[in-house]
Formats: sequence, structure tokens, C-alpha cells
Amino acid sequence: MPSGDQQRSSRPFLLTARFFALATIAVIVALFGTAGALVQAGELKDVHGTAAIVLHVVTGGLTVALAGLAYGRRRGWWSAVVAFVILAFSFVQASLGEGPTLGIHVPGSLVIVIGSVWLTVWLFSASAARDLEAPTRD
Repeated sequence: MPSGDQQRSSRPFLLTARFFALATIAVIVALFGTAGALVQAGELKDVHGTAAIVLHVVTGGLTVALAGLAYGRRRGWWSAVVAFVILAFSFVQASLGEGPTLGIHVPGSLVIVIGSVWLTVWLFSASAARDLEAPTRD
């Protein structure tokens, strides 16, 4: 069983990671909504671009929160790596968002969706909370 200090030090990072995971999902929903309008009518380009910038911010926050959690627990670095890959890929996606590379941009967005949803579901699972709060073995 973890000590009270270990639980207190891990809990803020877990809650912060959960917040940024949900924020990431909300931004993805906005991106998909505006992408539909962009493809069909050429509208909402500014909103879509702003949402893409916000995606960089929230996935960056998610990466930092998960890195802090892993650092505090001395385990679970894989989750920070997944978040970082999503963050990095969001920049790749931004570079592919116009012109002839748009055909790559659209299916590439699914990589961000799948990674973000999977990480969010994991963060809210009982096993993740138990694993993240478990004492480390030296």
C-alpha cells in the first residue's frame, strides 16, 4: 500500500492528466466538426486552425502531466511517450493540412484520435489509477 505522501504527490498529476486528456478529446471533436465544414463549403478555416493550435497546447499539457506522474511514481513512462507522440504528430498533421498533402492529413488525423481516445480511456480506468497509485518496487 502506498504511503500518504506518495498518494498526495501522484494525485495532482493524475487529475491534471485526466483534465488534459478530456480537453484533448474536446478539441478533437471541434477539429472534426470544423473539418467537415472546410471540406464541404470551404468555411471555418480560421476556427480549424485555432483548434489545431489548441490541440498542440492540450497535448503538450497532457505530456507534461504524464511525465510528472511517471517521474513521481518512477514508472509509467510509456504513457508520457504516447502523449508525446500524439503531440509530435499533431505538428506533422498541421504541416499536411493544405494543398496536395490534404489526402494524407485526413486519414492521419485518425492516428491522433485513436491515440488520444485510448490514452483517455486508460487514464480513467480503475486499473490505471491502481497502477499509478501502486508503490514502486526497488
